[in-house]
Amino acid sequence: MVAAVLVAGSEKAAAHRLGLSHSTVKHHLANARSKVGATTTAQLVWILAPRLPEPEDMARTNE
Repeated sequence: MVAAVLVAGSEKAAAHRLGLSHSTVKHHLANARSKVGATTTAQLVWILAPRLPEPEDMARTNE
């Protein structure tokens, strides 16, 4: 979900691309923040950065 939001540029855009509601995306991000102890989405991204695919890989996956 984090990678989808990064590629799309926003939660709403990611929701649209994935065919989900905005609230579903927000819920998934809140669960992810809780699991890793992040209080913001920025912290979540920083914590997960080593596990996220490279931006060019994410763009190819979503073409």
